[in-house]
Amino acid sequence: MAKKYQEILLVDDRKENLELLSSFLIDKGYKLRSALNGETALMSIKAKVPDLILLDIEMPTMNGYEVARELKLHSETENIPIIFISAHDDTEAKVKAFQAGGVDYIPKPFANEEVVARVRMHLKLAEYQHTLEAKVEEGLAEIKALNNELELTQKEMTITLGTLMETRDDDTGHHVMRVAQYSKLLAEFYGLDAKDVELIYKAAPFHDAGKVAIPDSVLNKPAKLNDDEWEIMKSHSLRGYEIFKDATRPILKMAAIIAKEHHEQWSGNGYPNGLKGQEISIAGRIVMLADVFDALTNERVYKKAWSIEKAVAFIQEQKGTMFEPKLVELFVDNLAEFTKVYEELKD
Repeated sequence: MAKKYQEILLVDDRKENLELLSSFLIDKGYKLRSALNGETALMSIKAKVPDLILLDIEMPTMNGYEVARELKLHSETENIPIIFISAHDDTEAKVKAFQAGGVDYIPKPFANEEVVARVRMHLKLAEYQHTLEAKVEEGLAEIKALNNELELTQKEMTITLGTLMETRDDDTGHHVMRVAQYSKLLAEFYGLDAKDVELIYKAAPFHDAGKVAIPDSVLNKPAKLNDDEWEIMKSHSLRGYEIFKDATRPILKMAAIIAKEHHEQWSGNGYPNGLKGQEISIAGRIVMLADVFDALTNERVYKKAWSIEKAVAFIQEQKGTMFEPKLVELFVDNLAEFTKVYEELKD
């Protein structure tokens, strides 16, 4: 039995057709209204929107196609399911019906049970759609309510990720925090606007998120990696990208870019895609330099920490090879600022 609120509007210029449709649809529990022409149908719909319309095509003054097209022009009526019922059984008529916005087409003469089955199906589909839309609206409201909280907790998320990385890689310590600060400085010195600086700063800590998928035996190996192990290690860039690639929040979208590109080199010899020069996003170029500087100046399971002087010399040697020349110049010219961060966040 259909739910009581399900109401169908029958539109046909022949009373006998309306009476026939009414006779078996009423028995199935549907409420029915009828209209003998297109103009009357539109007036009826304006007064009260039905749950479904059974619409004839050939009617005087205004045919079924025109009625359907008019309904699709207005947000309050565009989603009403329209089933065309017509004596025309040719392909052209059916195509025009669907182009006008119909969801189904039943040729005359019709079988009563076929009409009932089609009506029941499209009412259920419409109900599912309305339920889904309501849930989406409810979800969006919840997301908006949580948005302020999310903004307030982003810094805590950065710290949490830093802690996570420490648990996977015994040598990282404050690595993610330093990389974030170095990246922020580079972005500011580069002249990026405040919004982009903030995005890079907040997303930079996620640059090595893909390492959560790297086995400990590779991640913490106290010796040089063999070729197979190195390929596994390099995969963390794409694995990090996979984590964030479908995100819609700006920070997480930036995190996806940084995760994928922070090992690309200015010369094109980096990984995973061998991007070159300006093909690499500015965020990827910035975090690349910040990450290398921090890796060089801190101890790892496979190496001792380098002095700042030695690390700077290496970065200068790699100007135009690993790193964008402009970034190297900005880094060297403002070395005191980077050294200050290094001292404040030393492991």
